[in-house]
Amino acid sequence: MKKRKKKPLPVRPKSPLRNKRIVFNLNETEFDALTVYCKRYKIANRSMFLRKTILGKVSQKFIEDYPTLF
Repeated sequence: MKKRKKKPLPVRPKSPLRNKRIVFNLNETEFDALTVYCKRYKIANRSMFLRKTILGKVSQKFIEDYPTLF
């Protein structure tokens, strides 16, 4: 009997682990607005949507505030 060789597992690129947590509260009106927006535009993953929206704004502000020579 021949021994079977094990196939190597595919290597996935490492992405940074998200181990820091930020929690914030919304009032009823803000929560309802977010819920309606997500339903209207068929956003299934609210966490990813909020992360991209917030970090997009932060990175945009960093770019605007970057010191220039002239």
